[in-house]
Formats: sequence, C-alpha cells, structure tokens
Amino acid sequence: MKRFTILVFALLILFTGSTLAKSVTVTGQGVTPSDAENDALRLAVENTLGVLVDSSTLVEKGAVINDQIYTQSRGFVTDYKVISKTDDGGIWSVTISAIVDDTPNSKLMNELTRLGIIEYQLRNPKIAVYVPESHRYGNIPSSAGETAIVKALLDAGFSQVTEVGSRLNISNPMNMSAAEMTQAANKFGVDIMIVGEAFSEELGDAAKWLPGNQRSNMQTSRARVEAKMFIVKSGQMIATDGKYGSGMDNSQAVAAKKALSVAGKEMGEYLVQQITGMYTSRQSIEVVVYGAAFQKINQVQTAIGAVRGVKSCNLSSYEGGRAVFTVMYSGSPQTLFNEIQKATDADLILQSLNYSTLTIQVK
Repeated sequence: MKRFTILVFALLILFTGSTLAKSVTVTGQGVTPSDAENDALRLAVENTLGVLVDSSTLVEKGAVINDQIYTQSRGFVTDYKVISKTDDGGIWSVTISAIVDDTPNSKLMNELTRLGIIEYQLRNPKIAVYVPESHRYGNIPSSAGETAIVKALLDAGFSQVTEVGSRLNISNPMNMSAAEMTQAANKFGVDIMIVGEAFSEELGDAAKWLPGNQRSNMQTSRARVEAKMFIVKSGQMIATDGKYGSGMDNSQAVAAKKALSVAGKEMGEYLVQQITGMYTSRQSIEVVVYGAAFQKINQVQTAIGAVRGVKSCNLSSYEGGRAVFTVMYSGSPQTLFNEIQKATDADLILQSLNYSTLTIQVK
C-alpha cells in the first residue's frame, strides 16, 4: 500500500509538471543537423515568448532578448524529442516537440523578470478590478469599495484601469483559481486582474456606548475589503490582503459607503505599492520642473533626493526655466509628488503625470 501511494504521488508530480509547462512543435534549419536542432530550440523559446510578451516589447527589447534569451534557448527547454530530420541539398531541417517551462518560478520567467522584460511591459499595465460588495444593513447600490480601489490606481498614474462591475458574475471571487483569473483577464484584455470581496455592517448610533443611553442620530458602519492581484503574463499571484474602514453619517447607507470607501482606498494604495515594488524597483521617472529661478528648481531637486525610495536624481537638462531630472524611484509618480511636497516649503503645482513622467511648476 505504501509503495502504491508513493507511485501515485510521483505520477501526480510528473503529470502536474508536464501540464504546467508549454509544449510546442517547431522546425529549425541549418547547414548541419546540430545547427538545425539548435535553431529549432530557439524557435521553441521564441514561440513561447510570443505568447508571454507583447509585440511592441519584443521589438523594443529585441537586442536584450536575442543576447540573453535566444542564445541560451537550450537552458529554457526542459525536454524535447526530435520528430524528423531531412536534408534538402545541404540544408538540414529538424522538427522537434519541445517543452518550454513558462511557469511563474521557472528559469525563463525569472530571467525575463531579471532583465526587466516583464517590468518593461507592465510599466503602464491594463488593469481590471472586480470587487463586488454586500451589506448586512440591506441592499446599497453601486460598489464604493471597488470604486475607491480604481481611484487609487488612477491617482497613482495607472491610466488603463477598468472597473468590471456587473460584467463579471462570480459568487466568490477570492476563491477564483489562477485559470479562472486568466480567463477573466483575457475577457477584458488586461495584464493584471484584481478580484476580491467587500462587505459592510452597521454599528448603530454613534453615541450608544456613552453613559445614559444617549443618542446622536449619527449612524456608524464598519467595512472590510479583501482583494488579491494576479499577473496574467507570468501567472503570478503577487498580492492578497484585507483592509478595514469605518464611516459615520446620519444615513446608515451613506455611513456604509463611507466605510467601504476608506477600506477600498487603503486596499488600492496597498495594491499600488505591490505593483510598483515588484515591477518598478528600478523605475526611471522623468520629472520636469518649471520655475522662474533656478534656486527654486534646486529646492525641488533637494526635496526629491530626500524622498524615501529615491535611489538617484540627476539633472538631464536645463533651459529657459525648465529642468528635466531623471529619478530612479521605487514608487509611483503621484506618490513621488506627494512626498516632494512634504519635503519642501516651496509652492508646488502638479501640472500633469502619467506612469513614467511627472511635471511640476514651482513658484
């Protein structure tokens, strides 16, 4: 019985490993059978990258991918079988069936992350957010928690955020498998899928705990927002957490929405930090500063250098009261601006921002 159990366990491991990796059939060519076989291995990895990485990134990072990935193709193929070999006038063709391991912690995915290929692709990812909510007080229309998460992402400079709402009907999103999240992400054409649940409960009159059974006619509510975040291309679940919030209003429904908004904002800021922390720890942000005097601009540069998470701040150009700084920062442009404001007494006006550029006017 023990030997049977071990055998079944081993077969399960073998079966699971083979289904997680990607199998491709390709034909390579070369002047020798060995050259053709190596070309086929390269094509197997190239085929896999065509699914993992979008075409614009493949073009932009072509030289790095060629030098660091394609030339090392054999190391990313876990197993392969030669199906046929043919010689056509001195040009050999070799067809192979190869298994390329593209699971989250595979050698290929780790190398793509190390080289910044995945990071580059996710500088401004398309994000879908699905966090349905329920209320113990009763049915309250719209999703305050989900909306707060979306707002936090937009405020951080992520411009391609989709609030899913009722377009996805899943009874228990926090129990969704990676396959189900991939399917949902593909439905909306996004790079990152955020799913979760939110609920609120009434706590009653704000003064009910005071002596003498007093009443204030102000209703209180408590809420919790839970969410997890999934990177579609790599298959990685990179964040999961729950946040609490509370709210007060003379309407119980509004108090519940306020509580959900607080918890949703906390969750959104947490998710922003997870994205920027994992994929943009080496992020280069261009900070453009307009000022009438260079002394004012220099104040901003000093403030940038004092921000936690800034690795370097270099002046790239200065002309006519316009300075451009290249800043290596681990957070988002919006967070950087907020921290700059805290670090200086200068009067700053946020002109514009996107995921990699921050424009500030200093008076």
